[in-house]
Amino acid sequence: MTKNFSSAKINDCFNVEANSSGLKPIAALVWSAFVVVGSAHAADIQQSDTTTANSAVTFDSTFLRTDPTQTVDVARFARSNPVSPGLYSVDIWVNDTRVAHDDVRFIAAEKDESARPCFSRKTLQGFGVDFAKAAADKGARHDADGAPAGSSDECVDLAATVPGATVEFDFAEQKIRILVPQKYMRNSARGYVPPEMWEQGVNAGFLSYNANAYRTDGAGVHSAQEYLGLNAGLNIGAWHFRHQSSITAATGQATQFDNIATYIQHDVTKLRSQVTIGDAYTTGDVFDSVSFRGAQIATDDRMLPESLRGYAPVVRGTAETNARVTVRQNGQVIYETTVSPGPFEINDLYATGYGGNLDVTVTEADGRARSFTVPYASVAQSLRPGTTRFAVTAGQLRDDSLQTKPNFAQFTLQRGLTNLLTAYGGGIVSNGYVAVNAGAAFNTKYGAFSADVTGAQTQVPGQQAMHGASLRIGYSKFIDPTNTSITVAAYRYSTAGYLSFQDAATLRDAALHGGDPDSVDRERGRVQVTVNQSLKDHGSVFLTASTQHYWNRGGSDTFFQAGYSNSYKYGTYSITAGRTRNSDGTMSNQIMLSTTIPLGHSQHAPLLTTNLSKTGDSSNLQANVSGSLGDNNQFSYNAYGTYGQNGESGNGNAGVSGVYRAPYAQLTASASGGAGSSQVSAGVSGSIVAHPGGVTFSQTVGDTFGIVEAKGAEGAAVSSAQGVKVNRNGYAVVPYLTPYGMNTVDLDTKGTSTDVEFESTSEHAVPRAGSVVMLKYKTVTGRAALIQAPRLGGDALPFGAEVVDQNGRNVGVVAQDSRIFARGLDDKGSLTVKWGDRAAEQCRVDYVLPKPSGKADAAYLSVQGHCVGITSMQAQAE
Repeated sequence: MTKNFSSAKINDCFNVEANSSGLKPIAALVWSAFVVVGSAHAADIQQSDTTTANSAVTFDSTFLRTDPTQTVDVARFARSNPVSPGLYSVDIWVNDTRVAHDDVRFIAAEKDESARPCFSRKTLQGFGVDFAKAAADKGARHDADGAPAGSSDECVDLAATVPGATVEFDFAEQKIRILVPQKYMRNSARGYVPPEMWEQGVNAGFLSYNANAYRTDGAGVHSAQEYLGLNAGLNIGAWHFRHQSSITAATGQATQFDNIATYIQHDVTKLRSQVTIGDAYTTGDVFDSVSFRGAQIATDDRMLPESLRGYAPVVRGTAETNARVTVRQNGQVIYETTVSPGPFEINDLYATGYGGNLDVTVTEADGRARSFTVPYASVAQSLRPGTTRFAVTAGQLRDDSLQTKPNFAQFTLQRGLTNLLTAYGGGIVSNGYVAVNAGAAFNTKYGAFSADVTGAQTQVPGQQAMHGASLRIGYSKFIDPTNTSITVAAYRYSTAGYLSFQDAATLRDAALHGGDPDSVDRERGRVQVTVNQSLKDHGSVFLTASTQHYWNRGGSDTFFQAGYSNSYKYGTYSITAGRTRNSDGTMSNQIMLSTTIPLGHSQHAPLLTTNLSKTGDSSNLQANVSGSLGDNNQFSYNAYGTYGQNGESGNGNAGVSGVYRAPYAQLTASASGGAGSSQVSAGVSGSIVAHPGGVTFSQTVGDTFGIVEAKGAEGAAVSSAQGVKVNRNGYAVVPYLTPYGMNTVDLDTKGTSTDVEFESTSEHAVPRAGSVVMLKYKTVTGRAALIQAPRLGGDALPFGAEVVDQNGRNVGVVAQDSRIFARGLDDKGSLTVKWGDRAAEQCRVDYVLPKPSGKADAAYLSVQGHCVGITSMQAQAE
């Protein structure tokens, strides 16, 4: 079998049969013949420790003959592994794990043996092979990297170099399977990808936007608010520039611009860290996270294998109507969106550090607003032995509420000493403020504990210096016997003279500019806890609570939420109870009961959700019908009706909302009305990406993403990105990729033109954080046709005869009834059919294809012609 006749082309023949009647039985017969050869080859491979087998197989072609006077040359199928030297695009598997998809060069082996794949020592080391261990076991003299002395690095014979190693090539699957004994592989965590494979990406720029307009009318009052969130980026080499900002405009208020962050970033592989210059956030693993403008170098845990990475908090809440949800941090709007009635979850906030309270405001359609704070406490600070995490920051505190913003420097360090002990600490130095922290974390059978003490001194202008200390205790545990997860538990007690860096800056600013220092809250104690309890077949329970009290004012701030959820025969149900202490000291209780029932059993069957909630003297009952439509669920909708009772008065409200996830943007809209009020909103979000191939519109991209390049493959869908398709220029944007991890991006060719052949539909990428990587899919463009060309006189062509084009490229074999399927054809040309080496055993088909219609054809072109013998043509020429 020649290199050009691949399994992809055999599959193309089956694609033909789907569009042409009468081909199925005989095509299956041809395929069975190839399977016989492949099976014999597979049997040889399994009995050998090398990539080749010396024995040939016998292939009886008599059953292929439809005319006793004709014979077909099947010598090219006689070898057990018919691989010719050349370049092959293949999947590479190491110990049953897919590690790459690449072009691999096959080199000639000994006489009568198939070609074998050529891998350099560096490539195999990148796959995790440890040559030093193998050389040591063999007792051979070797270089520092394990290479046998005097050996070549160009093409390593792995089976001869590493004991027990094998390399097998499955031609039908275009897959190389490398098996190496585990003792000769480098020890690494699950998901480990060597830094040599991390990709810098290409020079590119992008602008992501999230625009939302919200309008309410009621009782003669009109209110409108517009929001535009921007996230821009520019990559030049290994440097990444980022800018995040938001613009908010509201009726009766001045337009507000918030510069959330502007910075440049570069990773440092050897230190497993990121260098950030500009506006960013300090890490929150030792001290509280604050916003700064300056420079920072800090460990990036994303460079760890995926199995060793941490987590990020999620914002959860409930809405009674089509509501606007605004998220602020340090007084800045960092996120805003419109949500449907019922529970909501926001898990796509841009990273702003490991901590820092989020102030969430939910504005209902009738103008009612309620706020709550999402508490956050770091998990226990344990690290694996030998692991170090550090951060060094120098700059100016960013807080728009301060008239004088202090400069500061901060250093933190964590080090895993043993399996049981991790030590950590750090320090802060600023104008009139200094703080030092020291602590340790312990892993025990009773859970993970952390305890640290922070001592601080604050010089308040016009007052004596304040001295104090703060004790913090953390706990984390998963209790196996009861399936109980205590995700975060933290307790902090501070003396009267202790101030955090943020509080100290606020107090000093008030003293410097004539404010009231006593108006600055000085925290006394704080407790936070989150517990999840699985009841197996009886549902699950969760609890989230936090409370804190102060030295200079009475009362306490309290947040409490608990819930139970379960499923039953027709759907699910849950009950949630919450309690919040408002800033004026009043308490607010909320209870909510929710049920969900599917209305049908089809793929797009809608869901009926009912919610009954009670807050103080008011109660609310709502019903929602929601679902999705489209082949890729690109359309989603929600319709609701609600009735609220407040004391003796009641009112109703009804509304609809929808989302359309288009390939190049996401569109949202909502409308509602009732009891003298109405609401409408509309939103659009997406990205504009400039890259070496041009400009592409896409769905909203993350910080790290990819560009698909598949020329001529318009309409191909990106399987891992909902609604993303290749555009007419041959490009598509994969909105999210995992940095420093192996990303597999597959293309679904359904819907593409039949005139395009994919040499590869799967590619891999390991991007560095913030990079934009190109994923290039090799395609062969050209017209495809099914040509029926019997010989002159009406005799059928020999079944299974080889067919080549005018350039000598093998395009397939003759199928039933003298039919030839060929791809990559010019508008006119010729094909040569060969069933032997002599001129009498060859003929030529001249063809002319109809003019292209300009539309993607549902089936292949069908062309009629004749195959004229080579000897007849030579005689005519003479």
